[in-house]
Amino acid sequence: MKNYVITASPHIRSKINTVFLMNTVSISLIPATIGGIVIFGWLNTLPLILVSIVSAIVSEAILQRILRIPLTYLDGSALVTGFLLALCCPPGIPLWLPAIGSFFAIFSKQVFGGLGHNPFNPALIGRAFLVLSFPAHMTSWLKPFDTVTTSTPLAVFAENGMEGVMSIFQGSLPAMYQTMLLGIRGGCIGEVFIPGLLIGLIVLLVSKTIQWYIPTIYVATVFVFSWLFGMDPIFSILSGGVMFGAFFMATDYVTSPMLPSSKIIYGFGCGFLNVLIRFFANMPEGTTFAILLMNVITPLLDNRIKHPIGYVKEKSS
Repeated sequence: MKNYVITASPHIRSKINTVFLMNTVSISLIPATIGGIVIFGWLNTLPLILVSIVSAIVSEAILQRILRIPLTYLDGSALVTGFLLALCCPPGIPLWLPAIGSFFAIFSKQVFGGLGHNPFNPALIGRAFLVLSFPAHMTSWLKPFDTVTTSTPLAVFAENGMEGVMSIFQGSLPAMYQTMLLGIRGGCIGEVFIPGLLIGLIVLLVSKTIQWYIPTIYVATVFVFSWLFGMDPIFSILSGGVMFGAFFMATDYVTSPMLPSSKIIYGFGCGFLNVLIRFFANMPEGTTFAILLMNVITPLLDNRIKHPIGYVKEKSS
């Protein structure tokens, strides 16, 4: 008779741990970050990024001590939260804004028990807090390679439609696509340089940090529904934070579903809500709130799991 040793969970283990995953995400953000720094200048970007990251790590350490929960502020998760928050902020904003936003982002995670228990993406909660509390700062955009303010392409579209957008590029679609692709536009630090975002996506996919379901379905849904609603679909996915949100925010392990079919539903919902907010809400962009709204239904999608992860159905003899 065989002897079985029962140990505490988890029973399925992997060499891939939190530190590895978080460091991989941080590395994947570097190409887009470099693009943002070059486009907007290091004085308008690098201090903001550093303040956001340091504030997130310090906030996590302080809150974990206050709440008397295990100290994990050096596992890379706080660094990623601060990094992501900084990249979805406009360049040149006062440095106290990312400091406050990072604290609020970390608080929204720790108050639920820390990493793995938070129902909402912390970086997006921090950004939503800043947008709702300090809208003037969070909607002030710098012109690329300059220190003057400008409008984002989505803001121009919201006011004047595609005719207004095309007037900026003298009616040339190739010029518009090239300019948008290279990030020569107003926007958040990490969202403008599309080649950097694509490199980051490749890093995440090759390292198997994420799967293709959510980012692919998210971007494809935005493309299709933008076309149905009369917006140039290529312009739609190149503008705003669609790619940044689809690649780095919507794919968050904790706040996105686990099953492939659920990931497809989740990605579709993010993309559909993103387009709805752009067209019918009182704001030109909708990535932040689209993902947060879909975070709400992630537990419902995960409830479709009928067996423990790793369960193998016995073959009938």
